[in-house]
Amino acid sequence: MLIPRVITGLCLNTWSNFAELMMRIILIVTFVILAGFSSGEDVVVTGSGGGVIKIAGLGSVPADDVREWIGPQISFIESAGVSMARADDAAYFLENALRQHGYNEAVVDWKLVDDSNGKQQILLTVDEGAGTMVGKITVEGNAAIEDDAVIELLTSQTRKRFGADPRDAIPFVSGDLDKGIERVREFYELLGFPKVRADFEHGSSDSRLVDIKVSISEGVQYQVGRITLPESPAPKVAAGYGKIEEDFAGKSFSAAVPATISARLTALARDVGFYDATVTVDLGDPVPAADGKTATIDLAVAADWGPSVPISKIMVSGNEKVNDRFFDRHFEKLAGQPYSPNATNSEVEELLRTGAFESVRTDTVRQEDGSIALNVAVEEAPSRQLGVYGGFATYEGPIAGFEFRNLNLLGSVRKVDAEAEISRRGLRGEIEYEDPWFAWSDYRLRSTLFAMNRLNEGYSKFETGGRYEFSRKLGQQQRSRLSLFGQASYTDVYEADIDRALLGDLGYFANSTGISYSLDRRDNPRKPRSGFIAETSVSVASSVLASEVEFLRATGRLGFYLPLGETTLRLSARVGTISPIGDTSSLPIDLRFYNGGAQTVRSFQERELGPRDSRGYPVGGEFYTIFNFEYEIPFPWMECLSVVPFADAGNLLGDSSAAGFDEMRYAIGLGLRYETPIGPLRVEYGLNPDPKLGESQGTTHVGLGVAY
Repeated sequence: MLIPRVITGLCLNTWSNFAELMMRIILIVTFVILAGFSSGEDVVVTGSGGGVIKIAGLGSVPADDVREWIGPQISFIESAGVSMARADDAAYFLENALRQHGYNEAVVDWKLVDDSNGKQQILLTVDEGAGTMVGKITVEGNAAIEDDAVIELLTSQTRKRFGADPRDAIPFVSGDLDKGIERVREFYELLGFPKVRADFEHGSSDSRLVDIKVSISEGVQYQVGRITLPESPAPKVAAGYGKIEEDFAGKSFSAAVPATISARLTALARDVGFYDATVTVDLGDPVPAADGKTATIDLAVAADWGPSVPISKIMVSGNEKVNDRFFDRHFEKLAGQPYSPNATNSEVEELLRTGAFESVRTDTVRQEDGSIALNVAVEEAPSRQLGVYGGFATYEGPIAGFEFRNLNLLGSVRKVDAEAEISRRGLRGEIEYEDPWFAWSDYRLRSTLFAMNRLNEGYSKFETGGRYEFSRKLGQQQRSRLSLFGQASYTDVYEADIDRALLGDLGYFANSTGISYSLDRRDNPRKPRSGFIAETSVSVASSVLASEVEFLRATGRLGFYLPLGETTLRLSARVGTISPIGDTSSLPIDLRFYNGGAQTVRSFQERELGPRDSRGYPVGGEFYTIFNFEYEIPFPWMECLSVVPFADAGNLLGDSSAAGFDEMRYAIGLGLRYETPIGPLRVEYGLNPDPKLGESQGTTHVGLGVAY
């Protein structure tokens, strides 16, 4: 496309007349100069089947653009051959494309001729006419909408086609401006101006630039006055009345308001069982305000709620491996209750989250007695899955694993997952059982048996034990979770090179229990772009639980994710403290916190931020903070690849009684992310801006998954 994207100030009223004149001259000269580079030679397109299209008369339009504009017609002629009808089609589409790109006077003629070899070909002769561009746009009569907003609505069709920014020059396309002025009217109507008149006129197209004048007569702005609502059939519907008042009373009135109120109240009623509810909204006469610029319209809402419609029976089909008894228990809370689409969908979504079903579909059948029969059709997924995986992380080194999963244990849709993994740091194995409906309640049980042999910097350990978690989602949207958790384990620390006085107990039982709460409003936990997450937990290990070490531990996390166009800003803060209590005076080395690494302060290797012994081995601490900032910028030509500048800060203190922000360490860096189906692949370098004695200047990290 030859039309230049020259940044102008023609839409900005603050520009001086001189600046405007200079930009006009630059725009015209640029257009003419670029047009002069065209060779004006004929364009020949040779078809594989022998058919030939020849295009003559092109001046300022590049041949590549022409081939793109009528590409489908060229391809069809190449495959089907030359004919009069196909020639006429090609001429029509080329002429239309030229006019859409600012050549409003373009004409394309066609005829069939013979080439030098005597083969028939299509000759398209182009008369481009004058290529015109939008010049100065002025707006008058508008008060509710600023000039720039009117201009943006007017030119949006053309700018979208050309990918032009608001200040870029665009071709003058009359059809696009007709659609744009209709958008202006529609926007005014949404603001409560039902009788708005908006038109535009333009100057002569004899020159390269066409000035446009937009004239608006706004009329009276209508607002919603008093809303009269009918008696509520149920508390949930009554609770929605307040939201209706908040969203509409005193706000702009448009033709969509009555339909929106009716749809929202109907949905509320149907969700509590009033399946046949119908809601109508009658409009009062407009009441003008004293100034004559605004008027209010009262709304009277009437409803025929009808009877409450219960679910009389639930029929499930398609299951072969899952026991019928499971579905009886899963859907029993719906049977006999008023039919609620939201409640039904919630039960369906729970089934899909288990992974045991490829699909779950529901439909309703009205019975003779007025009740509803709910038909549930399921398609089961393979219940047993066997797989291997591999990877690499900077600290772990090469990683390889084996996993066996049964998603439908004994036909009850309970999951068992067995996993074994080996890396440079050792071996790990665990078996996990998950019951989403423990004892057919709203609580989820997750219990795990584990064993690991771990080679850390300065010491090795063998640990075995088990952990459990009872959790329940809270709230109407199920975005928060309350959990009761615990762990019982035995740890044996061996082959330690760290100073003995800093190791604590070498072999001990640690049994703890605690509670946690989380509120997750992220749009996508795997790769969040918006929302936030807040988490906190408190746990205790005590001799009452037969624990040989006693401690109190608390952690907290807060993360914000802000989309800024195509980019994403992520902010995170984490804090943790653990204190020995009872008869324990010093915590074993493996119970302490560690800091540094790919998901904490990225100028340090894993676990290497904080206190060390005389040989330089990290010995952990009782209090930590971590603060992270990163800004992800996708590459425009490759959406799966992005660049991420980041900054981190944090500390690790040996004594929790000295909790604070002393000994803060920092990182500034840059990373690359490549999106994969299982999460982003990350390569990052964190620079230490103020390294202390024994600290590195920076560190490279390679890993999989989000940083935090």
